[in-house]
Amino acid sequence: MQKLPKVAIDVVDVKQVVVTPDPAGETVVTIEVVGGQMVELHLAPHASAKLEAFLSRASLEQAKLAPIQ
Repeated sequence: MQKLPKVAIDVVDVKQVVVTPDPAGETVVTIEVVGGQMVELHLAPHASAKLEAFLSRASLEQAKLAPIQ
């Protein structure tokens, strides 16, 4: 299988996250990129769960470096 190049996108803002109540449904994340273009990311349920786990771990690690005072 041919390996495709990575695409780097500079995200300016996260505008909206829509999570369906259906466990088999997708999550839609709307982001704004440099230049004002809006991009929708449609995540399958397993991708959404994986992103949530990564963000939770990142948040825990960040909290260790800068605890709330």
